[in-house]
Amino acid sequence: MTVAHESDPCEVLPGPPRYWSADEFMNHDFGDIGRRFELEDGCIVMTPAPSIRHQRIARRLINAVEACIRDNDLELDVEGPVNYRLNSDTVFAPDVAVFRRDTDSDLYVEPHEIEVLAEVTSTNSNRDRLTKMNRYARTKCEWYWIIDQNTLVIDVHRLDGDLYRQAAALTPGTAAALPGPVPLTIDPGTLA
Repeated sequence: MTVAHESDPCEVLPGPPRYWSADEFMNHDFGDIGRRFELEDGCIVMTPAPSIRHQRIARRLINAVEACIRDNDLELDVEGPVNYRLNSDTVFAPDVAVFRRDTDSDLYVEPHEIEVLAEVTSTNSNRDRLTKMNRYARTKCEWYWIIDQNTLVIDVHRLDGDLYRQAAALTPGTAAALPGPVPLTIDPGTLA
């Protein structure tokens, strides 16, 4: 099995290097080893399991979005992390994904089904702020939220052409409405 570490995409674990398709990746059993796997351009990227704080923030955001979806009777669903198949050789696992309820697959969601993608920053926030932001923009996902796990600021980005532009920044201590398809009003301070 070829696996690139997030910190060094050229480093591989034992096994001959090989290209993985999204279908192969989605149907492979990686076991329960406390890691998170993603597929990027045919290369498996492995990261450590998220911190407890990271998971708590993501879970509380999912709970808030789910309640908003239910209260507003929207034909949407929210989960996280989910397998988001960007194309035939790339599958990311966003921390939070809001998608149409009538998805085509139970294994993954695809670009035409996504409404919002959200990432809670980890130790390598460049992956969330650069790599994933650029890749998500290429899939034409209209809304991308980045939650800084240290400051709890929610940066809301909206697709403008081929790039994301910041539409809002919600700061802890004040409840504010998140722009976009989910009419959620939230104080980011409640996520920690």
